[in-house]
Amino acid sequence: MESDLALALRVAKVAARMIGDVMDDPPPPDWKGEVNPVTEIDRRTESAVMDLIGSARPHDGLLGEESGGVDWGDGRVWIIDPLDGTVNFVHRLPQVSVSIALWENGEPRVGVVHDVARDEVFSAVSGEGAYLDGERLDLSTRQAVLGDALVGTGFPYDRQKRAQEYSTMFGRVMSGVGGMRRLGSSALDFCWVAAGRLDAYYEPSIEPWDGAAGVIVVEEAGGVVTDMTGNPYRLGEGPIAAHPAIHAELVELITG
Repeated sequence: MESDLALALRVAKVAARMIGDVMDDPPPPDWKGEVNPVTEIDRRTESAVMDLIGSARPHDGLLGEESGGVDWGDGRVWIIDPLDGTVNFVHRLPQVSVSIALWENGEPRVGVVHDVARDEVFSAVSGEGAYLDGERLDLSTRQAVLGDALVGTGFPYDRQKRAQEYSTMFGRVMSGVGGMRRLGSSALDFCWVAAGRLDAYYEPSIEPWDGAAGVIVVEEAGGVVTDMTGNPYRLGEGPIAAHPAIHAELVELITG
């Protein structure tokens, strides 16, 4: 039988191809909220992914951004973000990804993130390491210092109500690190921490499908993922994902 990792890789490739075919001419968006777009490609891609996984693993649960599904903490559940970075996609900004993860009883087992524009594939299996296109990712071979760190972040969809809070937090972090980036795909932000392209990534609030694959990629690469106060991470909370050398200091900086 096809392994869980092989299934995730195969399905993510199908989804990435569907998105890539229309990257230069994306369909107009609908809106799930004032600042949260969704397109027909989001829906079509998720439907295709769920059909493929459902056929291969008929007894597993499914949870997707657009169609919902089962509780992610109950048994074997595939957690799917069919197009992470829809705002970028709508604006033809090539920073979008497909995120597919398998969690079992509330613990990550497999994660795959396919970068559509670069055709890079990040993957991880619990206890077996993290990889980029088959090459092992290992943060222990890299150094990090908070004052020189390049840190990614994001702005949640409730930012209009909490703009001052987020701005204050951003200012604290900006004053203590080397540089800041807001790239627009949470799944890729996690993976770029694992690859050493970013030294850390934080965001005050994300959805379960935003981090389900990225969390295991970071952890299997030797990074640390916690909630915004440094406690163990649960899907759906705001994450701090970082090189282990700077994680504790970054938590202190963020929490003030």
